[in-house]
Order: sequence, then structure tokens, then C-alpha cells
Amino acid sequence: MKILSVVWYQVLPARFGGQKGTALFTEYLARTLPLTCLCARSNQPENDLSYKLVPQLPVSKWQFLNPRCWHLIRRTAQAEGATVLMLEFPYHALAAVLIKKRLRIPFILHAHNLESERFRQLGSRWWRLLRIYERWACRHASLVLFKTETDRAAAVSMFGLEPGRTAIVPYGIERKPVISGEGIRKQFAPNGELIILFAGTLDYAPNAAAFISIVKDLAPCLDALSFPYRILVCGRIRSAEFEHLQALTHPYVTLVGEVDDIDPYYAAAAVFIDPVLSGGGVQTKIIDALARDCQVVAFSRAAQGIEADLAPEKVTIVPDGDWTAFADAVLSGSMRRPQTPEAFYKTYSWPAIIHNIAPLINAVVK
Repeated sequence: MKILSVVWYQVLPARFGGQKGTALFTEYLARTLPLTCLCARSNQPENDLSYKLVPQLPVSKWQFLNPRCWHLIRRTAQAEGATVLMLEFPYHALAAVLIKKRLRIPFILHAHNLESERFRQLGSRWWRLLRIYERWACRHASLVLFKTETDRAAAVSMFGLEPGRTAIVPYGIERKPVISGEGIRKQFAPNGELIILFAGTLDYAPNAAAFISIVKDLAPCLDALSFPYRILVCGRIRSAEFEHLQALTHPYVTLVGEVDDIDPYYAAAAVFIDPVLSGGGVQTKIIDALARDCQVVAFSRAAQGIEADLAPEKVTIVPDGDWTAFADAVLSGSMRRPQTPEAFYKTYSWPAIIHNIAPLINAVVK
């Protein structure tokens, strides 16, 4: 067994939810099964890795249509003695199918979610074409890995997949020691105000829309409850398209921006909020918040695909768009902070996830 993982985008250093999901999946899988990762040249590891990193793919989405990239994947598979390919997302499926025929090795598709559905929800005109390609990719893969049961079931139905050739690999977490948030509290809430945290990539449209709603909809509802609070919003804004977010203001909302270490903010927060109402895929920010023992308040859409029943005292789900109920849930959630239960970690910890998926990967090459 030797896996060649093809990661076409930058995941190292892992700063954001999607990057962490791929980087940690690859790292923990490599601790169990031999693995080489062929990735984009922009990847720069900060720590030692359990696998060989080959950063030779171009930093371009046009690589999917570039025969030179197909040949690079094939040559790397041959040089590394790969017995199975693993794709992160379906975009290099054409190369994988060609290599499957040429080298007679199967490929596994780590689909994450239904990309065509995410594109449709974001209003992309390409979603129908992507759905055709995504269906073709899934049907040629020996094993397809999804983040949620909802996406898996939808793919089985829409693409005609055999359920036995699909599996769930949820977004995983690493258990971290408890740290102090006192420095953040002193900086942003010196008079003991309640800290409410939202964190996400702000130059991603659904998160940007959530930030706008925090200022225009949530904050006024919290004002009406007459208690001292501060909402901290952490996340990058690197695209000029989203620079207008910098102009949003409210006396009790602070746009912190991109931070080097989000953990002290989780530690300082009484409540983590997720008011996202658009987009697709799992809201990894909720899982990260629970892993850091935060109370979470989220709209129903944001909580899709997350097994909130594993931590029922930690997560409050509010009907989509009901800002009054959301504000009430924030206030009531701030009054308690039970520990995140062990059942959550048994489902979402990376060692547990890899323990469940490794036998299925092994079976692909037998």
C-alpha cells in the first residue's frame, strides 16, 4: 500500500478551516498508511510531516486542463510506487481516470461535499457543467469520501453510486490544552462585557454576508436586551471585492481581522456565533469552536451536517433568519459553559476518524 495524495491548492501552513481539514486528514492518515503528497508549489510546511511532500503542481486552476500536470501526476505515481491515488476534490479526476487505465491503479475521491451544489447555491453559472463532471468523477472512483451523511445520500441518489463505495470522513479536530483568554478580555472587554465571537474567512461571500447581518440585524437585537457585550469578528479580507466590510460600524462590534492565533479568542468568548445563511458544505468553524469548549449559537442552515446531538448542551440551533431568537439564545447561552462531552471527540477526533476509514482505503487495493 502506498498512497499518492493529489492536493491541487495551498493547505500548508494551515490557517483556515478548509486548509486544516485537508492538512490534518493527510497528516493523520500518513501516520497509519504510507503516503506521498503531490501539491501546489505554494505549500510551505511549518512543522515536520509524517509524509513526503512534493510541491510541484502549479498555483493555477488551469492545471486541471493542462496535460503537463496529468503527466506530472503519472510520473510521480510511478516514481513513488503508488498503489492508489487520492484526490482532494474532483477536479483532477480526468488525470486520475487516465492514470487508472495506464498504470492500473485505482483512485479514491475525497469529495468533501457536493461541489456542484455549493456552486449552485453561490449562484455560479457553471454549476450544471460541474455536476456532470462531478457525477462522472464519482462513478469512476473506487471509493468516495464525503463530509456528511446528507451529502453522501444525495450523491448516491443523484449520481447512481453504490452505497458501499462511499464513506463519511467528517471534519476532524485535534484536542488542545485549555489556554487563558484573559489577555483578549482585557483588550476588548476591560469592563467585563460579554465577548461574542464570530470567525471565518471574510472574503468568502457567505461569511461576508453573515458579518453584514451581525452589524445590521444581530447587534440591534442584542442592544434591545440591555446587557454589556462586545462582538469580535476575526477573519481575513484580502480581496478588494470585500473591502467595503471595513466601513461597517457598530459601537459594540469590532472587526479584528486576520489573527495569527485564534485560540485565545475562543478562550475569551462566552459564546461563538454562526449566523451564516448561504453557501454549502459543513461549517467547520462550529466544530472548531466546540473543540475549544465554546458555547455555540447557530442558524439551522449553518448547523447542517454537524451532529449537534453529540453536544446538546453546547449548541443552540435557531430558525434561519430569526434574529430576535438568535439574540435571546446568545444571552441564555452565555450563562452556562458545560464541557464538550467525550461523545463529540470520539466522533470528530482525527485518530478516531482514521481508525474508521483506514480499513476501507486498504480494501481498495486488495
